[in-house]
Amino acid sequence: MDADSRVREFCAAWGRADLEAIMGAFTEDAVYHNIPMDACEGKDAIRAFIEGFFAMSPGGIKFEIRHQVATANIVMNERVDTLLMDGREISLPVCGVFELNSDGLLTAWRDYFDMKAFTGE
Repeated sequence: MDADSRVREFCAAWGRADLEAIMGAFTEDAVYHNIPMDACEGKDAIRAFIEGFFAMSPGGIKFEIRHQVATANIVMNERVDTLLMDGREISLPVCGVFELNSDGLLTAWRDYFDMKAFTGE
């Protein structure tokens, strides 16, 4: 499977709140960084972060990919992430950068977004 398809499949797993599919996409030493926050380094830290996130939004997050470009090992997308948290729907414009190894696993994922849009301030 090519990098473009792998990232699309990964993004779809978020909408199903499929933690095992999401975690299966990462290398053991991957880095996940929501740029306004501290980076999560390693699979254990990434899992803990995502579990906490799904505890706040148990229905998952719908990733609507608007544009996506890919090379053999880099994928960038512009998307709108929609989630339900504390009874309110949040739609968050996001740009993501995904780095994959030769096995098609994520070694790094960086999401860029405005934290004020997330917190509603």
